[in-house]
Amino acid sequence: MMKKVLARSTPAWLLLLVLAGPMPVVAQEDKDNTGTNPVNFTYDFRLITEMQEFEGSAGSQVINTMEFRWPIGRDIANLKGPEGKDSLFYNMGTRIGMRFRARYQTLSLTTPGAEPFESSEVSGIGDFDMRILGLAYTSPKVLVAVGLEAFFDTASNEALGSGNTLLGPQVFVAFPGILGGRSLFIPGYQYVFDVAGEGRVRRSQIDLYFVWLLAEGKNWLIVNPQIIYDHELSEDFATFETEWGFMIVQKYGISGYLRPGIGLTDPAPYSWNFEAGLKFVWR
Repeated sequence: MMKKVLARSTPAWLLLLVLAGPMPVVAQEDKDNTGTNPVNFTYDFRLITEMQEFEGSAGSQVINTMEFRWPIGRDIANLKGPEGKDSLFYNMGTRIGMRFRARYQTLSLTTPGAEPFESSEVSGIGDFDMRILGLAYTSPKVLVAVGLEAFFDTASNEALGSGNTLLGPQVFVAFPGILGGRSLFIPGYQYVFDVAGEGRVRRSQIDLYFVWLLAEGKNWLIVNPQIIYDHELSEDFATFETEWGFMIVQKYGISGYLRPGIGLTDPAPYSWNFEAGLKFVWR
């Protein structure tokens, strides 16, 4: 089933593999253009394809995402700290950053005719979302960011979206070097709820985001456990994802990554997933 869904999608990883081969890596000093630090606001354009297999062979889906991030305001002062230019916070961007994401999805189920589906497979536009995130506190040792994310009911088929307009206030706390070298630990919390007054969506999400920059920023490793608690169902879900990233043209901030993951609970959002992306990061 997954092969059938993939054949009808336009995966970003095909473009990723084409570009990754012939392009050399060019060193760039004093800038982190890996796009791995969510509180370092830069211009950032991403093409992402994610494949998910549901629990119990219930079906699968492919989500193609176009994402754009951009900074607002002036650059903040360099937070060199004792490491100087080796600090992850050297040459930080602005205090406020925006993010917009649009999706095109292909969903396939193993139970044909189940409502609200007219068939076992549906494709179309998913929900869009936009986020504003700002640095509330900065120092060489810790940064605190607070933000608000809005999820818009734009899906072309109700099976491809939540059916609600959602809001999600969130907070991140970033700790550089706590895991040694050019590492970063960012725990985050988000509360998501619908604003239609029906109370159909209320969930808490906890992210534990670990980053290690390797080979002078040419590669990186990310470990990302996530816990989701559904307040309406009184159930919790957990996933575990890892990411291996690599610079394709470091001088111009072109990079790619591969991100496999698994569901840790029963039920879970998916049994397993695999994501591949292509990023363009610049100031």
